[in-house]
Amino acid sequence: MYDINIKLIKRGRRFFYIFLAAGIFFVAIIGGIPLFNTIHKNKLDSSTTSTNVEIHEHRDSDGDTMYSPTYYYEVDGQEYICPSNSSSSIRPNTDNQTIYYDSKNPSDCTSEYTQSSSLFFLIFLILPAIFIIIAVINIHKINQRVKRVEQLNTTGKLVKNLQYDLVDSGMKVNDVSIQCPVVKYTLPSGETIELKGDPRHDRKLSDDDGMVDLVIDESNPENYFIDFEINRISGNLPSDYFQQPQAPNGATPQSDNTTPEQNTAPTVTPENSNNKPITW
Repeated sequence: MYDINIKLIKRGRRFFYIFLAAGIFFVAIIGGIPLFNTIHKNKLDSSTTSTNVEIHEHRDSDGDTMYSPTYYYEVDGQEYICPSNSSSSIRPNTDNQTIYYDSKNPSDCTSEYTQSSSLFFLIFLILPAIFIIIAVINIHKINQRVKRVEQLNTTGKLVKNLQYDLVDSGMKVNDVSIQCPVVKYTLPSGETIELKGDPRHDRKLSDDDGMVDLVIDESNPENYFIDFEINRISGNLPSDYFQQPQAPNGATPQSDNTTPEQNTAPTVTPENSNNKPITW
């Protein structure tokens, strides 16, 4: 059993929960307009054709000209007005449109133009829908990753003190890039693989010893976990430590299996006052 800190993985879900919340918010706002108009139209039990159309103009916040039609229609000889609840930068034509109204309350109405405009809003649902899909997929992936990492307590091998590099995860929080630790590990088969750790949402980039620890299922190398400190709950073993760590400059330090000649200290020949060498 290892003290694997899965809180770091779970913390990554917050990033995608923001995506999910943003997507749902914009779907509710943008999708609410055509939904409201459709529900309103379905409550109206009568229809007629307008008798006159007026086009109103106004400027939006960017200074662009916007157009909004108002339709006049008659019910039982009385004239009513049906304004549009939307505007467009494209000037609508002045053709008479179908007006839907409540026979018990003829002033309650909506126009064919309003219904057509509502469908246009559905195009803007594509972007928030993408946000929701990305969020749901990644939240599911993180949940599955948590389960796999927990399995490492029984199938994983602990390797401590590995050198690592940092790479950009492609995510930013408050305009700060989230980094991932990357290590190279040699499997028992002799194959060297590159392992990319989880995004460091805690923004921790190093530890006191300047190295990372790894728990890996060597029978399934795709299941692994990298952190700055991982220990056995029962106490670490000497075999848990990486046997040949690289020096900081990237060179491999000399191993302990040097020959006696290599380990022999050089001969020292101090000189006497007469500048003649004395051999020890």
